[in-house]
Amino acid sequence: MTKKILTCFLASLSISFLSCASSSDPNYAWLMSLVAGSTSVEAPSGPTDFGIDINDETAPVDFVFDTTRTITVNVQVIDPVAPVNGSMVQVTVPSAVPGAASNKSVFKAYTNTNGEVTGSFTIDGDTKTVHLSVEAYGKFYEADISIVTVSKVDRRISIGFTATVQQIIDTDGDGVQDFEDVFPNDPSRASSIRVPAEDYYTTSYEDLFPKQGDADFNDYVIRSYFEEDLNKSGEVVRVRGYFTHVAKGAGYNHTLRFGLPGASVASYSLLRYAADGTTLEENLSGTPTSISDLEILGNSSTTISKSNASKTDTVFVKGKTAKLEVILSAPISKLALGPAPYDTFIRVLNTGKDIHAAGKYFDAEGKDIYRDATGFPWVLLVPGNFQWPYEASDIRNSYPTFKTWYESLGTTNTDWFRTPNTSEVFPATP
Repeated sequence: MTKKILTCFLASLSISFLSCASSSDPNYAWLMSLVAGSTSVEAPSGPTDFGIDINDETAPVDFVFDTTRTITVNVQVIDPVAPVNGSMVQVTVPSAVPGAASNKSVFKAYTNTNGEVTGSFTIDGDTKTVHLSVEAYGKFYEADISIVTVSKVDRRISIGFTATVQQIIDTDGDGVQDFEDVFPNDPSRASSIRVPAEDYYTTSYEDLFPKQGDADFNDYVIRSYFEEDLNKSGEVVRVRGYFTHVAKGAGYNHTLRFGLPGASVASYSLLRYAADGTTLEENLSGTPTSISDLEILGNSSTTISKSNASKTDTVFVKGKTAKLEVILSAPISKLALGPAPYDTFIRVLNTGKDIHAAGKYFDAEGKDIYRDATGFPWVLLVPGNFQWPYEASDIRNSYPTFKTWYESLGTTNTDWFRTPNTSEVFPATP
């Protein structure tokens, strides 16, 4: 449909009229100019286009061997008279790919009737800076934000320039212009975010739980990345996951499982492919109301042809892959859903034990079930092409700064996973 959008809320006009002392009030003249057929009048404005109140927060975060960071967002946009509905708020990170022309989006939403967006984004643990972009009436507020110690981006943006009547094309009527809308014919979706922004996560599991492992983190290894489809408000309405089995340095067998805690589900579809990544082996679907224990890949004795963990292995051979799409029955905030890879875990067939990441499950006394007596986890998630240790090679030897990183509770050597001892890690290629 084609419709006119007044870049101030018409619904707030009656309230705003009451606040104007008389027809000589500049706010009164500007509001009257918004009535169809009236002569355009400039909105009251200050000396600059944008005023900014910065209330970014820092807060200690429980260290659970994370190599990623999740940062919350709260941005409000107001004009001289009222909050601004429909302003785009986007957070991007610089591309790590040499020669890439643009930044990668990690958060995107549009302000509500209170002029606010709230949510969260997840970045690599060694990312130092993100870029905030806020659009209002066709102009942009831009800022680079150092997030080394920031846990919340909290900003109030005041604008003070002319408001005009705009003609926009919004086919699905969700309030997002077609040229900005990734899904212009679907009112439930407006944008899509890739997690991580580039490449993939490598998740490495130790499978002797509840016993301590040998810390080589190669018993079961997958690569995965995710796509979140978001509505106008930045809430998640669909999730897609892509999974590839890349190592099995263990005698035990496993299945890969998946959960979306707290999300209400309408349906899912799951495609399983052979190791070539193109030959479809299984096409599964279902309509559960929730997903907490969905099998993504079957018995690990059948999903990869070699261990990719021995020093005698000289060629990296990927295993089978799977593609999952989950359609939610109700939108859920990114904060409530939690960051990708959500609850991606393995089941050890030989012992019947599940292996989850730290920080998700606790006993009656509040102890993290998936950290051993020394505080060590059974799961590591690493951004990009992580080269896992060879069989029986302790990760503290394979990655010289790993020990310093976790002993500092993640405050130093945040890039430990980028500097391996190459003689002690499997030469996995992208």
